[in-house]
Amino acid sequence: MNNSDNVVGQKRVKEILSASLKRERMAHSYLFQGQAGAGKDAMAIAMVKGLHCQKGVEWGCNQCEACQKISRMEYPEFRFILPVPSRPKAMKEDKYREILLEKALFRIANPYQKFNYQPELKTFPVIGIEHIRSLKKNIMLKIPKGQYRMIVISHADKMTVPASNSLLKLLEEPPDRTLILLTSSEYNRILPTIVSRCQVIRFDPLLENEIESTLIERWQIPESKAKFVASISGGSLERALELIDENYDEIRDCAFQFLEHSLDGNVFKRIEFCEKIFRDRDRTEIQSLLQTILIWLRDILSLRLGEKERLLNKDKVRELDQFIKNRASFDVEKAISRTEQAIDFIEKNVYLHLIIQSLSTDFYRCQDI
Repeated sequence: MNNSDNVVGQKRVKEILSASLKRERMAHSYLFQGQAGAGKDAMAIAMVKGLHCQKGVEWGCNQCEACQKISRMEYPEFRFILPVPSRPKAMKEDKYREILLEKALFRIANPYQKFNYQPELKTFPVIGIEHIRSLKKNIMLKIPKGQYRMIVISHADKMTVPASNSLLKLLEEPPDRTLILLTSSEYNRILPTIVSRCQVIRFDPLLENEIESTLIERWQIPESKAKFVASISGGSLERALELIDENYDEIRDCAFQFLEHSLDGNVFKRIEFCEKIFRDRDRTEIQSLLQTILIWLRDILSLRLGEKERLLNKDKVRELDQFIKNRASFDVEKAISRTEQAIDFIEKNVYLHLIIQSLSTDFYRCQDI
């Protein structure tokens, strides 16, 4: 597979970088910023391969010796740095290094999939000053004529203060033919002086159809499931893969239960269910839950209008029909409006507990009692 196929969407980003490469007017350092799952690491790795590909393929061929060595982290002019947890006292150094290498190789091979170091390593991963010092020693080595030294620092916002200051000195006096690529989903946590010395490339959230087609073609996900997951992924392929791997069916069931519990006349049951949702989920999960509720509501509206072909929950027609039969007075259009407002509140960092309780009350009031 051509490596450009591995970078989903991001047409604008590819055009910007491609133009710089063709004109040989690259910056010494880039900061790829945007939400998780947008393809920042994928693009950084593709750029590394493209500059070294022996077949001259723009973003790498994945087949030549250079591309394969980069994938295995064996290419001398390539360094890939990830945040890492500290080594437990009881763990041998060899075992620790083995785990770190395994995770780095996984990230290069699967840049859209979330990874963690547990259960072996449990402390918070950081990029420490020792990583940058090692990097500086590597930069002192000579590189073959006409080659580029490529450094990718993934999750650069997790650099410690000493590491950030050390990297800053390197960026102030960048070595020749050395390209440093930083990626971050929270670049506001990176030193402003580092940001100012990088060309910042913003990555857009992926389009639903880009995520859907990628899930179908690359992961062989059934079309109906891929379409549903893409619609609640928030433009993140990483989030879409999480939903498929972990709780696709659970989140749909919970969303429907929330809708039904909210229409219950027993206020204490409504409060109890809202408390359970709030207690068991983080902000991202709550956002996906509300987006799933919105899909259920739109499906209810579609069935009421006789537009069955528009359903996303095509395998849940019986449940939808039963809901419509039992809740004939439910104002679904008003409920859709309230749900969209709740999703907007989440993006504005309103208190989650308040959002959930208020939405449940709003749903109750959307019916003639």
